[in-house]
Amino acid sequence: MPVTTIGMVGIGQLGLPIATSLLAAGFRVVGYRRRDREAFVEQGGIALESPAAVAAESDFILTCLPSEVAHMDIMEGAEGLLQSIGPQHTLIEIGTYRKDFKQSMARRIEARSARVLEAEVSGTPSMVLQRKASLFLGGDADLVEHCKPVLDAIADIQFHIGEFGSAVAMKLIANYLLTIHTLAAAEALNLGVNAGFSAQHVVEVIRQSAGGSAMFSARAPLMASRRFQPAPGPFATLDKYLDMAGELSQELGCAAPLFNAAKPYFLRAIAEGIGEEDISAVIKLIEADSLAHNKETTPC
Repeated sequence: MPVTTIGMVGIGQLGLPIATSLLAAGFRVVGYRRRDREAFVEQGGIALESPAAVAAESDFILTCLPSEVAHMDIMEGAEGLLQSIGPQHTLIEIGTYRKDFKQSMARRIEARSARVLEAEVSGTPSMVLQRKASLFLGGDADLVEHCKPVLDAIADIQFHIGEFGSAVAMKLIANYLLTIHTLAAAEALNLGVNAGFSAQHVVEVIRQSAGGSAMFSARAPLMASRRFQPAPGPFATLDKYLDMAGELSQELGCAAPLFNAAKPYFLRAIAEGIGEEDISAVIKLIEADSLAHNKETTPC
């Protein structure tokens, strides 16, 4: 039985661990990235020179680009995917973009007689490698079933959200909570340290208590050890999700007191030059604000 070939267009921070998981599952994986392909090749991937070359060798094509502009760059042109795909191809869109943009691109892909599934990843790159990330899927149920061997190689936890375009809303809800929970973890850890406990002791106890959360378990250890780089989830990457999640909340007329309180901290981190550090570094801002507050309230 021939080995299925999967094409990866976008093998960066998130695409590389996905490709690694696919290779570990026994798939042949070819990929395209303009630069920094060495890590992909070291894992066993085959680097090609264009999106069109990836399409020529692939059964499934996964696109994992950081922005709509980057996505358009690999779709358009003589060497782009749109001119290279046909009825033999299934595309799995992993990037997070506006719903109307996704649906517009899906129509163009389907006009080439190819099929396309939406697969939003909820989790950091390290969570993908540990098989702790989850997939939010948007598309027809039969297409989800068709893609199942590929999806199963990426994540054990999968949710079929609904029609194409519906998964991005769930991803934004997840990142909405991630923002709030990460700031809450920083507040709690800072409170514990100021109460006289070691940061490591606070992490050990709270992560196993009723007040623990997935984000506390993931981020509080980084805060305690001050391991903000290399960043599994930098502020700069979260930036677009903050805007999109805020827009979704406003469009739906939802009250957002906690999100509106948390968002400025993450924007401030970027403004203060730590955008490439992990979002767990938000504790630095909590600590700085605590210090400033103590100076203001300490009698001369």
